[in-house]
Amino acid sequence: MSATTTLVENLTHVVSPQSVISTSSVPPAKEWIPPEPTNEEVEWADILTVDLSLYDTKKQELIDTVQTALERDGFFYVIGHGIPEEILKRQFNIGQLTFDEVDREEKEAHRAQIAEQGTFMGYKLQNYWEIKDGVRDRIEHYNFYQNHIDPITRHPKPLQPFVPEVKGFLEETRQKVLRRILNLIDGVLGLDEGYLWSLHEDSQGHRGDDLLRYMIYDPLTSEESQKTNGVMLNGHTDFNSISTLVSQPITALQVLMPDNVWRYVKHKDGALVINIGDQMSFMSGGILKGTMHRVVRPPKDQVHHRRLGVFHFAHFINGIPLDLLPSKKVHEEGHVIFEGQVPTTDEWESARIKSYGTGQFIRGEVYDIEILNGLQVRHYH
Repeated sequence: MSATTTLVENLTHVVSPQSVISTSSVPPAKEWIPPEPTNEEVEWADILTVDLSLYDTKKQELIDTVQTALERDGFFYVIGHGIPEEILKRQFNIGQLTFDEVDREEKEAHRAQIAEQGTFMGYKLQNYWEIKDGVRDRIEHYNFYQNHIDPITRHPKPLQPFVPEVKGFLEETRQKVLRRILNLIDGVLGLDEGYLWSLHEDSQGHRGDDLLRYMIYDPLTSEESQKTNGVMLNGHTDFNSISTLVSQPITALQVLMPDNVWRYVKHKDGALVINIGDQMSFMSGGILKGTMHRVVRPPKDQVHHRRLGVFHFAHFINGIPLDLLPSKKVHEEGHVIFEGQVPTTDEWESARIKSYGTGQFIRGEVYDIEILNGLQVRHYH
């Protein structure tokens, strides 16, 4: 059985009959060749692992693991998720095409209106953000959204044949990973199972504007790296509810651990890396930890490679106030985050997108501070 046939069969289980991808409609894409994992000695983060194959048999055990991970680190691995590794690899093929087979003119025509509208819809091109001391980023990313806001015609022509497949993969991650993870977090917070999912997709069919992102880092020069202390993307928390990264072998992602030490996230074949964003942390009253993470220059044996990433950023439905969740645990053990006017989910997302890497910050040696809705948001160097 071919990889293409398997891809189609798996997608048919998670997308509506109207969007099922036929074998003949899956276009070819140049194979992405993953770099070899590093052989350098680095300090790895002690991140816990959640095996979703045990979801039906050992759910309480998984809830306990998620609780420890999100109250301590804010990150955990997911294995046993049911998405075949060849489908994950196919996403890297499409991601590679997104950056290498769309010309600069068309990328410019599809540039995201980041400052103007607070949206990442389209290309975020290189040199938009400042890392430190005048050094600009070497990052491109491109985003596919799940809702009607994102028709096929919105995308560059080279990508249009892949849109149904990408949307199918996005829906697969929602059903096989996001939904079950949210149910486990319900258990952590003492909510009825399905409550958090209902804030992402309700019975009337309203859904958050989830996105599937491809992201690529070109290497910093030695001079640039000296100025930024090797940082390629400043330390930040995510803006949304739940983030999912497909593990890939370039050692560059670091997490700020509870002892205030940055440690690397180790690659695991076929695994997903999960973390919560601002909005989930706020609504939990700070019980769940939105952990700082950053991307740094890879070890010497990988430093010349481009770093390609595949992400699913889940979002609450627009218009939901970032109030405390209706949970006894949250109200007893958490705290009110916003003393003044409480922003909605989409207001917070838009504000963070507009100002990230470009806002007027209070500069510091270790991190810069940005004030949003009365909160101090840190951006680590």
